Amino acid sequence: MSIKQRIITGAVCSVMTVLAVVFEKEPELKTSPQGLAHIADMEGCRLKAYQCSADKWTAGLGHTEGVKPGSQITINQAADYFIQDVTKAERVVNRVISQKPNQGEYDMMVSFVFNLGAGNFKRSTLLKQFNAELNTQACNQYPRWVYVNGKDCRIEESNCEGIVTRREIEQNVCLYGWDSPKTRGLYVYQN
Repeated sequence: MSIKQRIITGAVCSVMTVLAVVFEKEPELKTSPQGLAHIADMEGCRLKAYQCSADKWTAGLGHTEGVKPGSQITINQAADYFIQDVTKAERVVNRVISQKPNQGEYDMMVSFVFNLGAGNFKRSTLLKQFNAELNTQACNQYPRWVYVNGKDCRIEESNCEGIVTRREIEQNVCLYGWDSPKTRGLYVYQN
């Protein structure tokens, strides 16, 4: 299939294109534009269903609900699903935290829930330490979450090294925020 045909049929998916549609819709999300860009970039974008490293059928920017083999979505659907999925993750975070996070802490907790699910977050030492006002210790929990279906993603043969990168970014943004020299420039999407 030519590039022109793939564009016409919607098989080409760009994270930035989907984010542009998301920001155009002006959703009432508490996650910052950098946080949204982080989640979107780490999830990647595909309009045709595929099995992620956790063997779940996925489409768009990490959307799994109702996705079956052969499913195909549009850029607009990918944006709508992304807004829905981030909204769900924000609800979980908002319900279970007992102190006010800074923006980086909040964004990374939403990323955690988006990627690992509400149950893992609710049971995590990360949440317990954050709620006990041990923020630095909470941030240092992210690198522990590098296993997918029993595979250690730090091992190259596990073929899930993106999880390790995601956790490193989450830890650094949680510890230092978006404006630190350690995190500045990770995501510079401007809406």
